[in-house]
Amino acid sequence: MLNDRKSKQYFLLVGDICVLVISLTLALVVRNLAVPETTDWVLHLARFLPTFAGWALIMYTAGLYDPERVWGLEPALARLILSSVLATLLTALLFYLRGRGGDITPKTVLALFGVISFFLLWGWRSLAGRVGRNVLPKAGVAFVGWNGAIPELERLLSEKPSLGYEIRLAFDENGGFPEDFESRVSSLGEFVKAVDERSIGFIVIVDQGKLSEAMRLALFKLLGHPVRFLDFPGFYELIARRVPVGFLDDLWFLENIDMRTKRYYESIKRAVDIFVAALAMLVSLAFWPFIALAIKLSSPGTVFFAQNRLGLGGKVFRIYKFRTMRSDRNDFAPTTKGDPRVTGVGRFLRATRLDEIPQLINILSGDMSFVGPRPERPELVEDLEKAIPYYRQRLLVKPGLTGWDQVSGEYHSPSIEDTYKKLQFDLYYIKNISPLLDISIFLKTIMTVLQRDGR
Repeated sequence: MLNDRKSKQYFLLVGDICVLVISLTLALVVRNLAVPETTDWVLHLARFLPTFAGWALIMYTAGLYDPERVWGLEPALARLILSSVLATLLTALLFYLRGRGGDITPKTVLALFGVISFFLLWGWRSLAGRVGRNVLPKAGVAFVGWNGAIPELERLLSEKPSLGYEIRLAFDENGGFPEDFESRVSSLGEFVKAVDERSIGFIVIVDQGKLSEAMRLALFKLLGHPVRFLDFPGFYELIARRVPVGFLDDLWFLENIDMRTKRYYESIKRAVDIFVAALAMLVSLAFWPFIALAIKLSSPGTVFFAQNRLGLGGKVFRIYKFRTMRSDRNDFAPTTKGDPRVTGVGRFLRATRLDEIPQLINILSGDMSFVGPRPERPELVEDLEKAIPYYRQRLLVKPGLTGWDQVSGEYHSPSIEDTYKKLQFDLYYIKNISPLLDISIFLKTIMTVLQRDGR
């Protein structure tokens, strides 16, 4: 069963590679108006096969391997068109750099391949979407205990059926589930009986500390059944890809946040930060005078904007950006969506993320990294710590130019409610920090910039 996120992604990847191979074969058939000879087909496949990695990378960057987005194709059609065009151009460039393929002349085949692959990928993804929604069996989920975040998970699973989970059973010894909650049962005996009857694959224990001895014994007897036991934060993280801050305790941090194991990777990450930031600085310096001139012409004031922010361990540092707001009558309150203080040039700089280029200085100095939670102002952190539990724990890692929250697809304002959501994404990143996650965030940031989704 494809209930695991990675399994779905591998399934899509294997399907894409098969589609690309078929597309190449059909392109040869159309060009020759005949089935290609085996030697000719093998030769073309050998030359095209390395470029398939570029196709997969571009599609991943476009978010086409996010199961919750991909399995319903309509919202992803524009991304698929863009990906196909870019991947075809990349393939053409690679062949050009290699001398147009050396022993093959793929100009006509490549053009046909680009068109055919798009339509076949479209058909394949449409089929995958229907199979994911209507054919593949969903994993049955049972909740033991109640909290206020369960309705949110129920809504997420109903909105994204391709995730492959379905709430089929719920029981709370204290009667916490509302009477209109369709999956609830009213007794422990009903619960145990229903585990098999409703094909439960996951049992989510909301609060282990509140389980009665009878409930613990009943769950223990289910060990021989084909079910997996999860705590509530673990299941919430699996579905929402963020952590439920309001339902964590100190023990969760002690069990899940181990910075000691991340030291080796942090050293590698720092070396990569220095190399990439230095390279980006050299490439971008030629554009700084033009950006500075545009800023000066748009409104009076300085070219750069500097402000105190909190970094690793609560260290205060000065962050640098190109100025995007008017200097006059500006109280420097946190920016809101559609903020009238942002100039026309500023809106463009924000949408393209060009306003953040000077933060390369912060990365080179060691105050920031390319990937990490966005740094906040010290005075705001002081207030947010009082309103949001565990807010200061986001300072366990170095702040970043981009982060897991920035590529979440949601706009989060400086309000307490939205900051609470941002912290959920930040803690997910801190818990799961790894090279693959950082690369994923970096690639998703490229797509965000291409969409000009400025904040």
